[in-house]
Amino acid sequence: KSCFLNKVEYKVIKLGYKFITIFFLVSFLFQNSESIAAKEPLIRVLIARGQKLRVRSDGKIPMTITSRFFSNKKIKGLTINRKNNRTNLVFDINRDKLYDIKKTKKFTIRTSDRRGLWLGGKRYSGTINIVLINDEIFAVNILGIEQYLSSVVGSEMPPKWHLEALKAQAIASRTYALKKKGNGIYDIDSTQKDQVYNGLESRTFKTRRAVRSTRSLVIVHNEKLINALFHSSSGGMTENSQDVWSNNYPYLSSVKDFDHNNPKLKWSKNFTRTQFQKEFPDIGLIENIKISGLSDTGRIKTLKIYGVNGSKDLSGKDFRRKMKLNSTLFRFKIYRKEIDLDDKLVKSSGDLSTPFMKISGMGSGHGVGMSQWGAKFLAQKGYNSKEILKHYYKGVYIKPFKNIYR
Repeated sequence: KSCFLNKVEYKVIKLGYKFITIFFLVSFLFQNSESIAAKEPLIRVLIARGQKLRVRSDGKIPMTITSRFFSNKKIKGLTINRKNNRTNLVFDINRDKLYDIKKTKKFTIRTSDRRGLWLGGKRYSGTINIVLINDEIFAVNILGIEQYLSSVVGSEMPPKWHLEALKAQAIASRTYALKKKGNGIYDIDSTQKDQVYNGLESRTFKTRRAVRSTRSLVIVHNEKLINALFHSSSGGMTENSQDVWSNNYPYLSSVKDFDHNNPKLKWSKNFTRTQFQKEFPDIGLIENIKISGLSDTGRIKTLKIYGVNGSKDLSGKDFRRKMKLNSTLFRFKIYRKEIDLDDKLVKSSGDLSTPFMKISGMGSGHGVGMSQWGAKFLAQKGYNSKEILKHYYKGVYIKPFKNIYR
């Protein structure tokens, strides 16, 4: 009997040890997953720069400003103005009192209000750093990358689009942003220079779902983050990276696009001689334009502009930028060529403000990488986000970002 009791007691003790072991193991895993989640990367987004910036709280909850001059000061709003080689700071509560701010100073503004902070006409979550460098004021929004992406997706794509297209955008944008981390006072611009970020106004239930369901996923090639470029539409074929820039990325090669259901696929613009002369004053009144180089997809790589005072060679992308064209996939038609070289007047009408050239083209953007309108079409046809991405980026894998966060 004594032996039997000892066995029972032994089993109870053994089960107790097992329970304790499991308890500590579960606790460890839970705490470890919490610490992993806490390591979600932060992204620093340039949201404004200039000579004057204004930041204010959304409602009754004040914001907090911290710097070498102010220690957690509660305020409703502030304005920083650069004028006459001086930078002044004024709080809404006392507009008569000016604080003279020296160069290369930094302020951190934050709020506990879920409605965020107003800067200009947009609201932002996270914190905002105000940095003074030389003669400019920079506003940098700092927040977790998943929060950032839920706005980027809604800024880059209509939130009503198919969820798989939004998920593809989320993965591409996450990859692009993480690859940009580590630059100077900010990581990434909030405009089309990088990718569009409009703050809280572009964050919806559907964009949050797209980001949440792809959390931490990125696109890699040879175990490195790719340069996940994307554009609105290509006009039927995406472009090779080396035909737009000097870098030749094997995963950014030309593929068939499916953007034909894009209502803005075709476009055209009329230009006068006066408009050309304003952009190219060194060659005088324009006489003609000739294409000197095309890519395999028909985009203009180089062209030559002829004026009464000479000529100018230009890349297609520089010409597109100067004339504010949708893409480099265009052709042109000249209405009038005859020019009186003495009077520099158009013989047919004598009016330099009349249309001189019509430029018509297809697509929107540089044409490299993922086509957003193409992604929309593929999603509607039943392709999932990973299949869409692997169509536009060749030889890539989609996996969690270094398994740092889930």
